Amino acid sequence: MLLITFACFYYAIGPGNFFAVDEVMEQETAQALILRHTVDIPVMVDARFGRGRNWYTVKGPGLPMVSLPFVYLGIKLDDAIGSMNGGQVAGPPIGPPEHPLRWSGRLAISAALIVNALAGGAIVAVLFMVGAQLSPNRRAALLMATAAGLATLVMSEATHFYQHELDALMVILAFWFFSRQKTEDIDSAALFGGASLGVAILARPDAVPAAVIIWLYGALVALKLTREFPDRTSRMLRRTILAAAGPIGAIAGSMYFNYLRFGSVTQFGYWEDRARFVLDVPQIAKAIAGYLFSPALSVFVFAPPLILILMVGRKAWRRWPLETTTLLLASVAHLLMIASNKTWSGDLSYGPRYMLESIVLLMPLTLPAFEMAVDRAPRRAAIAVAAVMFLGFMVQLIGVSVYVAAIEPKRIAAGIVANNAWVFVPSASPIVHDLEDLANLRYLSPWALRALALPDLALLLLIALVAIVLCGGWLIVQYFRAPEAERANLGSRALPITIVASAVVPILIGFAMARPLIQAPGIYGSELLNAGVSEQRAGHAVSAEEDYAMVLTLYPTNKFAWFDMAVLQQDAGHVDEAISLYQRVLRDDANFSPAKDNLAYIMRTHFGFTGLHPH
Repeated sequence: MLLITFACFYYAIGPGNFFAVDEVMEQETAQALILRHTVDIPVMVDARFGRGRNWYTVKGPGLPMVSLPFVYLGIKLDDAIGSMNGGQVAGPPIGPPEHPLRWSGRLAISAALIVNALAGGAIVAVLFMVGAQLSPNRRAALLMATAAGLATLVMSEATHFYQHELDALMVILAFWFFSRQKTEDIDSAALFGGASLGVAILARPDAVPAAVIIWLYGALVALKLTREFPDRTSRMLRRTILAAAGPIGAIAGSMYFNYLRFGSVTQFGYWEDRARFVLDVPQIAKAIAGYLFSPALSVFVFAPPLILILMVGRKAWRRWPLETTTLLLASVAHLLMIASNKTWSGDLSYGPRYMLESIVLLMPLTLPAFEMAVDRAPRRAAIAVAAVMFLGFMVQLIGVSVYVAAIEPKRIAAGIVANNAWVFVPSASPIVHDLEDLANLRYLSPWALRALALPDLALLLLIALVAIVLCGGWLIVQYFRAPEAERANLGSRALPITIVASAVVPILIGFAMARPLIQAPGIYGSELLNAGVSEQRAGHAVSAEEDYAMVLTLYPTNKFAWFDMAVLQQDAGHVDEAISLYQRVLRDDANFSPAKDNLAYIMRTHFGFTGLHPH
């Protein structure tokens, strides 16, 4: 119920489209696997040049492959309904001239966003199960999980298509599996816990340090459980093999992904200086200070419930010394890993999204505060918990309300982007900028606003989501109020295993589908152009546009791709875009008669001009 309720809530308040190139690269990679069984994508900022003179994402394969079922659904909806004019969910088509639907306007994009909404809901559900495993107070566990879902960066990251939500989910899920205190579960816990860590590593390679610590924690728990068994050695050996399968498979998968992109298993694409990891002590100290104290990135600002750890951390350590030590060490290891990256601030972001993994791992340590709050012993504990939850929810509400990319031009205009200086300037905090925009009703992003402004099928979807959230919220409140004896047993592993399987199966399918790009660029470009023409004739405008964008990636001056792209825009009623594209064709070939004729037709029928001779 927590998973479904929070997932519907996150999707309902989300933008329905993309704002950052990071999101685009992930979705385009999934789309390439589905349409071409390759992983090449249209050229864009931050993409990397690689195999077959083409371009590839620099991100990991985890999120694109996990999202395959949803992107496939979105592509089919695009082809069936047609998304050249966008819609109330996807928004109007916005993007560069050669591919204006890259940023929004496609149902494949809106469908992809379901993945992070589900991941966010799953984080809340798993945190509840972790809390119930640590404490007998189910109400406190429920309140802690709810606080994570409403008052931390889990909420805003669940509305975008970044890898951090999947990474955080799989790391905390692995912790839940490994903390199982039942001898009969040791083998399955090792297998699924290791698989969870494997997915986390595929989502973000910087999950490795925390994954190592959590894996070692699982080994210590297993060692403790098998201490009295005569076949202890064989049990531990079996457990080790099962738990290592996921991480080893993830490493192998990452290397194969490198081979698909760059023809080398050791090349990750991080060859730009700004993307490198360095052992720079002043930089690391600055990054740590930013994540702890700055107004733009502090985890205590964007996840206020973590403040409670300062109050009850010692109590948590006394009750769960091994678990507390593990979660703290994993969080610190992740922080040090991020701090060693030259782009540790995340550049364009709302808050410390790079630290989402640590935020989720630290939330169970706040459990004693929530226990005191639900028992009102002392009363000030309830007040403190209510205060940090309210503050955190308001911070997240600001973040999901405003177009996240709107703050970047302001940072650049202020001249404080270089060297991450903006992190320590209070007036440059994304909270400040977004609050200003929200007060002035600028850059508002939720698709729900578009659905309310122009009622259509999107409004029906919104009504259904709101109904599910209200019903789920009511049931959650009833569970909170119920006597302890009437609360459901949380010993079942069905949901955690389903979550792992839902991630692992698409990843395996994705790797099975993937093929290296082996055709010569000329042959490949010709195949893409022909495929685009076929898709266009079949009425699949969005898929055709994707093929033409890929042709222009290989051959930026290909007049046929430019012309066909212009026809798509003209047929969709995008007159200005069509004119621009026809003029682009005529700049390279002034005598290309189809472009001249179409441009003259547009100018005559739309603007009343006659006798025009395009230049």
